[in-house]
Amino acid sequence: MSSIGKNYNRMLRAAIAYVEKLNWAVLPLHSVINGSCTCGKKDCTSAGKHPIGEIVPNGVKDATKDISKVKEWWLKKPWANIGIATGKISGFFVLDVDGEIGKEELRALEVEYDKLPDTVEQLTGSGGKHILFKYPENIVIQNKVGFIPKVDIRGDGGYIVVAPSIHKSGNQYMWEAFSHPLEVEIAEPPKWLIDMIAEKPSTPDGKRPPEWWRKLAQGVPEGYRNMSAASLMGLLLRKRINPVLATMLVIAWNREFNKPPMDDKEVIRICESIAKREVQRLKEGMK
Repeated sequence: MSSIGKNYNRMLRAAIAYVEKLNWAVLPLHSVINGSCTCGKKDCTSAGKHPIGEIVPNGVKDATKDISKVKEWWLKKPWANIGIATGKISGFFVLDVDGEIGKEELRALEVEYDKLPDTVEQLTGSGGKHILFKYPENIVIQNKVGFIPKVDIRGDGGYIVVAPSIHKSGNQYMWEAFSHPLEVEIAEPPKWLIDMIAEKPSTPDGKRPPEWWRKLAQGVPEGYRNMSAASLMGLLLRKRINPVLATMLVIAWNREFNKPPMDDKEVIRICESIAKREVQRLKEGMK
């Protein structure tokens, strides 16, 4: 069998393993052959990442745990990359970290709150990473682009490309050493992360309702102070308040209303991190 044929066979075996051994919902994606997306579009903006409409016309909604269907798909398109539907259907959500900027932003977030637990991680073909966490009970995790700069959330209705799929760069997606899903259990997400991504704003435009800010102004208990300080600093910066003045206002809010208050140095560190992130957001034209 040729090396290409072996690779195609490997794709089928991997797709079956994801279903049989992990109970993940699988879907076939276009691949990259000779530097081009198999969809045939020369200007494809999602090369090797989008569903094969010919056999999964509803995209990620057609993801399945039916082994017979998986075999049918990969026998038709043996070169297909492998997608896994994220969210409740597969039992996990993902932090999709894009490149070095995304990694740096995530490190800054860990400094603000706490270190993320060890869990299943995948190296993407572009040099980023996928960090998997168990899908929590009684909470809905939606997709969220720009959760923080260069870090997206993949939850219900989303999907990720997984090993041994081929990236447009020619690199393979690979599970991190000592973080393979067949060897390591997916970790529970920390409470602070869930608090950040599972919020459900009640206003149509996605902004926090006035009641949320009124409660924040009255002070918040331990466990919520860091996140609230970060939110307040972000609001002030988006209102074009000078960063130094904004930091002073957050310090004053913390001293006056939080019982017990955080240390001033901790507040300043949070404010500096948010200010840095806001500068990056403006550079990228994010809203």
